[in-house]
Amino acid sequence: MKTMTTTPSPTLDSARRKGFIPLEHLNVVVLTNYLRKLHVDVFEEVQRRVGKLTLLLSTPMEADRHWDPVWGKLDVAVQKNWTVVRKWRHSAGFAEDNFIHLPYDTISQLKRLEPDVVVSFELGVRTLLASHFAKRNRLPLIAVGNMSEAIEQERGWGRRQLRKLLVPRVDCFTYNGPSCRRYLESLGIQEDHLAFFQYFFDREKVFQGAKSFSGNGVQRILFSGNLTKRKGIAALVQAVTQWASRHPERMLNLRVCGAGPEEKCFQGALPKNLHLEMKGASNDEELAASYGWADICLFPSLADEWGLVPIEAFASGCPVVGSRAAQSMEVYGNEGQNGWFYSPSEERGLEKALERALAATTPELHLMSQRCRETVEGITAEVCAGQFCDAIEKSIENGPRSRAR
Repeated sequence: MKTMTTTPSPTLDSARRKGFIPLEHLNVVVLTNYLRKLHVDVFEEVQRRVGKLTLLLSTPMEADRHWDPVWGKLDVAVQKNWTVVRKWRHSAGFAEDNFIHLPYDTISQLKRLEPDVVVSFELGVRTLLASHFAKRNRLPLIAVGNMSEAIEQERGWGRRQLRKLLVPRVDCFTYNGPSCRRYLESLGIQEDHLAFFQYFFDREKVFQGAKSFSGNGVQRILFSGNLTKRKGIAALVQAVTQWASRHPERMLNLRVCGAGPEEKCFQGALPKNLHLEMKGASNDEELAASYGWADICLFPSLADEWGLVPIEAFASGCPVVGSRAAQSMEVYGNEGQNGWFYSPSEERGLEKALERALAATTPELHLMSQRCRETVEGITAEVCAGQFCDAIEKSIENGPRSRAR
């Protein structure tokens, strides 16, 4: 672990006691489960704006993530932690492992680091422990909320009660989209305690070149992601094979970049005009090339608190057939402009959206490609870091020292 030491001036010591500390002098500690590359890019930018930034991770990487930890130039420490794995079942018909982390050295780590502001991801045990330390030391606490109504309405009684307990202990809640905000408001959180902190995305997965398309409408279809029931793999295979069977005159190429138990869905007999290419788990360079290759990208998720693949596709200039069960589609999906969208509850919704997509002409795809990139051009690490710093300032305004003045 890298360490940074600073010797505060008497003036800064006085300001620290009163709660008036400029952003560039603040000591900020962030607690989260693990780091993705998109978090690294944003927090490296935050690190340049504050006095000191330390990240405490529950684990270097969760067991169901198929990539190595990347921490860049960040000051990172891995906590002492117990992990409980529970099977989580969703009413949409899928079940998956839910990793619950119990970082039991949280308070001792925070004592060691002496933060001015504490930030905790997720409204769980990690945030509860952080809230005890923040309350005892009269420090502002930020809770980072990456969630959506479609996911949270399926959580159990215990988690709901814990979140009710946390609400009065947190000075600023961040939300990553409108569904997350609506959920937080349903907990009774007021406007002056909310701050927008959006997801960034990994630009190394994005195709940066000039986008080209097949000469006769849509022929090349891409799916990128884990091959699990939650990602709607069975519905994807059914929709594509049925369309190909009804249109034997059209040749389709389906490329699948991902791995998982639902790979079995692709093992049945396929129409002769549907060519399947299973690429397996793909690295960043391979994914970027696949976004460049594809005419359209399919994202048939049954439930996603965000959904990064459509954002990567938009940034690559690739229109998306996407499920609005992903919050990113509520925010950025624009029917007929950058893709074709549907609700999983809609009867034959994916099939109808795919039908609309496969009717697009090559000139229409070129125009949509330009709109796709325009859709997400404002999402940068600098913008996201600025939003995070705004949340820090709001937490200080709402914090216990501010209330005592």
